Amino acid sequence: MIVYVENIKNGKEFNQLSEAVGWGEEEKEVIEKALERTVFSISAYEEGKIVGYGRIIGDETKFLYIQDIMVHPDYQNQKIGSTIMNKLVDQIKEYKKVNPELRAYVGPSYGKEGFYRKFGFKTRKEMHLGEGMILADNDEIETKLWDWEEEIPEDGLEEIMDILKNDGVIIFPTDTVYGLACDCYSEKAIERIFEMKNRARNKPICVLTNSVEKMKTVATVKEKEKELIDKYMPGALTIILDKKEDTPPILTAGLNTIGVRIPNNEIALKILEQYPHPLATTSVNESGEAAGVDVKDFITTFDGKVDAIIDGGKTELQVASTIIRVEKDEIKVLREGSLKIEE
Repeated sequence: MIVYVENIKNGKEFNQLSEAVGWGEEEKEVIEKALERTVFSISAYEEGKIVGYGRIIGDETKFLYIQDIMVHPDYQNQKIGSTIMNKLVDQIKEYKKVNPELRAYVGPSYGKEGFYRKFGFKTRKEMHLGEGMILADNDEIETKLWDWEEEIPEDGLEEIMDILKNDGVIIFPTDTVYGLACDCYSEKAIERIFEMKNRARNKPICVLTNSVEKMKTVATVKEKEKELIDKYMPGALTIILDKKEDTPPILTAGLNTIGVRIPNNEIALKILEQYPHPLATTSVNESGEAAGVDVKDFITTFDGKVDAIIDGGKTELQVASTIIRVEKDEIKVLREGSLKIEE
């Protein structure tokens, strides 16, 4: 058997492949349009006959989409399917060297998710992105590990600033739980957080900062909200505010609001004071799991995925913040946390 990768752009190739995989005339227009955007074709031949075929289509810059992976109905052999998939994934990895932001998707037939998981795909449905599966980026990075429990080093703080300014993701302690954090305007870094947590895209991410002035760069603060901020922050309170127009939609899941908080933790505040923007921050855990309150709770899962982990010892409160929203000057508690609100 021969399996190889090729570019396909012409009608002859289209006719050969459509005949081989049994496409119908009624799908011709859709297929032709897809083939116009084809980047690579994967074909498997045995004794001069196509026995399997897959193609990758995309705009050749940022996005790539695996339109379909097919095995000829006369040759249903899982091993051939695996060979084709390995070639596809290898080609994607080569392409990612040129364009590291590339995203690859596959639309498996019903019941085939287990097959694609073997090659590094995970379901898009789990992330509320619709059908199909997304190829996870399994390339580990070198995570810097720092112990700041006794002292906050100036050179380490400078390095954290550089990481955040260059689309990096860090883990740092707060007064409640440990947080995964990045620049709130870095959509690339926010996307990394969603992926490493397997977090649904319809769940917004809050921001942490050290001052009302910085809050106002991402949200509007009304009088009653300012009173609550002055009373309870720094502390374990997250308040939902109306977002500013230029706040990234990926951060707010398309909502018109955003959660903000000033944490009561020396390490967190030192970083937030030094950094010019609020930090998009969510608890350190895979979605559905308990939030980390000590580095040992998450080191195995997140080492190699984030750029830096700052160990500040076990968090003080070990319970998530209380979340509120002010509507017509009345306080609505959306999540009861470690802080009790006095009416």
